[in-house]
Amino acid sequence: MKHEKIFRYTKNCLLLGLALFLFTGCSFFREAIKEKPFNAEESFQEANKLMKDGFNKKAREIFETVLAQDASRKYSTLAKVRIGDTYFEDELYDEAIVEYEGFLDIHPYHKYAPYAQYKIAMSYFNRIKTVDVSYSWARKALDEFKKLREDYPRNPYMDAIDSRIRTCKRYLAEYEFYVGNFYFKKKAYQAAAQRFDGMLLKYPNSRIESEALYYLGLSYKNIGDKEKAIVTLSALIDKFPATRLSAEAKGIIDSFNNMPDTIEKK
Repeated sequence: MKHEKIFRYTKNCLLLGLALFLFTGCSFFREAIKEKPFNAEESFQEANKLMKDGFNKKAREIFETVLAQDASRKYSTLAKVRIGDTYFEDELYDEAIVEYEGFLDIHPYHKYAPYAQYKIAMSYFNRIKTVDVSYSWARKALDEFKKLREDYPRNPYMDAIDSRIRTCKRYLAEYEFYVGNFYFKKKAYQAAAQRFDGMLLKYPNSRIESEALYYLGLSYKNIGDKEKAIVTLSALIDKFPATRLSAEAKGIIDSFNNMPDTIEKK
């Protein structure tokens, strides 16, 4: 009986000791893991690799952690830009713009400021599709590209900027022509003339300048403004002498010779 009690006592002590060991051991390892310092550089590089492999959402989560925990600020500043890049790559352009603008608000003179401004412009530019629905995107993209060129004249994107500005202006000119042509077909010639004339003033030397001159001349003819019609159609003939529209313009001008000189403007 005595030996049995001793055995039980020893057994209980051993079990208690084991439990204490396991508890303190696990606590030690938990503390060791918990106390491991955050490495912003490693996390930043990990997120970059994930983004390169197409895992933008996971990369974004890590960049956000870097932004929040990098006490040195060495990587957190750029992490803001990279968060924008993850949205940009997922074509979530509104979210991307928020991140890029947030970066520029705080760091307008940072070496990556031109990059952030360029990506804002591209976030609008990439949404340009067809003439009838792209006016606002082309307008905003044009404004942002101009801002990039003016605020950061030594940026590395100048060649691309010039090309994209021309593209934006082409879409804007085509939209104005599209609306003018809509009015022309509805026989709202005054409204059509205003659109064609505005297009020619705002976007000179566009690819559809000859068409705009032709339909502007026709609009004036249909309004009853013979003088403006002749001036406009003559400008078409002078600038584009070899085109089919110029040949038609000559015929229209010739037809005015058979009209009474007393024609009045409406």
